[in-house]
Amino acid sequence: MKTHAIIPIFIPHLGCPNDCVFCNQKKITAKAKPLSSEDMIEMIERYLKTITGRGIETTEIAFYGGSFTGIPMNQQMEYLSVARQYKDKGFVQKIHLSTRPDFIDENILTNLKNFEVDIIELGVQSFDEEVLRLSNRGHNRGVVFTASGMIKDYGFELGLQLMIGLP
Repeated sequence: MKTHAIIPIFIPHLGCPNDCVFCNQKKITAKAKPLSSEDMIEMIERYLKTITGRGIETTEIAFYGGSFTGIPMNQQMEYLSVARQYKDKGFVQKIHLSTRPDFIDENILTNLKNFEVDIIELGVQSFDEEVLRLSNRGHNRGVVFTASGMIKDYGFELGLQLMIGLP
């Protein structure tokens, strides 16, 4: 029996300054405009109805499809405020987000701690400098190690996204 559920919130390409060779979030998600708080609430409520009473022990709200910590701070706080309301009420147990390793610093991590974010997933894609350059990532592998260390030091769960088959 499944005991873990993820409520995916897609923020297509928000916060990302690059056009990596493998990414077209607007096409993948079929969303062209940013998500509003009202849209987010509607989506969360719809998902919660499908998982309530099914033996799910852990539910998380997860932000995908963009670089969450690259979007303007006021917009991050708006999205995280909605997610935290559901966490505070016990409807979800974790808040999860995806971002770029070069968009991690102390101010960002402090803000994420204040909103009780649990999991930070870094879009690393590769540790090979040439692959990162040819993929138009806009960062090097050293940034990955620095960001990963900071995330762990702040007590977050860390996930790394890697891709095979890049140029």
